[in-house]
Amino acid sequence: MKSEINLTPNPSPASRERSGRRQADRGEDSPRSSGNVKGAARQMRKEPTRSESLLWSALRNRRLASRKFRRQHPVGRFVLDFYCHQERLAVEMDGPVHETQRQADGERQQILESRGIRFLRLPAALVEGDLPAALTAIERAFSTHPSTAERERGDPQGWGEGESEAAAPRRVN
Repeated sequence: MKSEINLTPNPSPASRERSGRRQADRGEDSPRSSGNVKGAARQMRKEPTRSESLLWSALRNRRLASRKFRRQHPVGRFVLDFYCHQERLAVEMDGPVHETQRQADGERQQILESRGIRFLRLPAALVEGDLPAALTAIERAFSTHPSTAERERGDPQGWGEGESEAAAPRRVN
């Protein structure tokens, strides 16, 4: 089964497969999430789609490349399916409903990209049919440069926690 994977240099959360998800897209575009959006995100976490459940089981508890993901994460007036703050990466599940709302999805993506969030869309069929391929696509979307957290921690080399200069490759004379 061949599915299309679309990675943009920045973000693009899309509307939801279940009814009621469009509620989170209403309201003003503010940097902080309103209580209404947070409530919608909580409700979506309680009722995940099959593909969201499968992907969450593979992402939760830093299971993928030690990256922390949040699910149904509110950003402004939008709710992202999955979000990794360290990578500033949104991962959106695109099911059949997204075929009819491409324009709205594109506008939403532009807004989030303007906030510096990169965006990866995965077809729900890919996650359900070939989860390892979906996880590989997410890993490929990770930045190759040291994360902001590593730079703030005083780790400009990007070695990460638990590693040290001693663990870095050395040039032999």
